[in-house]
Amino acid sequence: MTAEKWIATDNDHAEHFAILRRGDERMLLVFGPGGRQDTIGRYHLRGHDKATDDATFTALPDPDRIAVMSSTHLVYIRALDLVNRVVGVSGTDRVRDPVVRGFIRDGSIREVGSADGVDREKLLAVHAQVVLDHPFGRASRSAAMEGVVHVEITEYLEEHSLGRAEWIRFFGVLFDRERTADSLYEAIATRYVNALISDTGATRPRVFFGSHWQGQWHVPPGNSYMARLIEDAGGIYAFADRKEAGNIAVDVETVITEGRKADRFGVIIGNGGKPTADLIAGGDQRIASLPSVQKGSFVLDSEISDIFGQALLEPDILLHDLACVINPDRCGDHPLRYVQRTVQ
Repeated sequence: MTAEKWIATDNDHAEHFAILRRGDERMLLVFGPGGRQDTIGRYHLRGHDKATDDATFTALPDPDRIAVMSSTHLVYIRALDLVNRVVGVSGTDRVRDPVVRGFIRDGSIREVGSADGVDREKLLAVHAQVVLDHPFGRASRSAAMEGVVHVEITEYLEEHSLGRAEWIRFFGVLFDRERTADSLYEAIATRYVNALISDTGATRPRVFFGSHWQGQWHVPPGNSYMARLIEDAGGIYAFADRKEAGNIAVDVETVITEGRKADRFGVIIGNGGKPTADLIAGGDQRIASLPSVQKGSFVLDSEISDIFGQALLEPDILLHDLACVINPDRCGDHPLRYVQRTVQ
């Protein structure tokens, strides 16, 4: 009798994971920066007690003790109502969700991180079965621990905001909540499409967007999450023609030149204060005096709104906010959740 074949499920926008089905079995594949040619995780769920020729895949339990190495993963777990399974988080001080913070305060969720990733002793202390990890930004990894499975999560590589939202489907399979996750994603995608600015015949404002740290400016490339959001919100991104694997370092002269051409000027910061022109310009008066800063600037402030957390599953709201600051005549007095207009 011929063995049943694995059948891949088509993704909507996500490019860095795949779901394969065979009867009641599931396979999850995770892809790195190189896309589908760069498989960094293979996970076998349910039915793995059967004979299988897929020895290259890691067999996963149905975990009720989970450790999370990035606070961005918590938004998916929270949406699936599974916070009570989380026993450890790396960077508990960065968690914004009030429900998760409540679990941290009462000791149900404990800190398990260190500067380089997992703190082995802390992880052992919480008896985690599965660690949700990410392969970005760490020079070293903790040694493998018996009985603990590391699952790589690469949602941050997705270039489309719906691609990042679609990772709820990955988590749905991982935690046996497929129907719930599929339903949540379909609703998000519908709301996003309804918020999309698609009238290409209209005049689109030119938008500069970037960040600054200790005098150095960086801008997202044209093939990035933020560039796509600006386009979908009805803008023309200033660096749309620059395709890179990560953010692009630019000098102040480029910021001034592109800022002068732009109609809108946006930055991402972690300040928590009032978004003034001086704050946006990083203290450089040449930038602060640009018309795009004086008349059309905006900020995404991670200290005020959960742009790296809840916004992942509310891309429609973030899109609508951006559409309002890029094209104010479209929105009137629409309240903004993730974006702030500059105070002059």
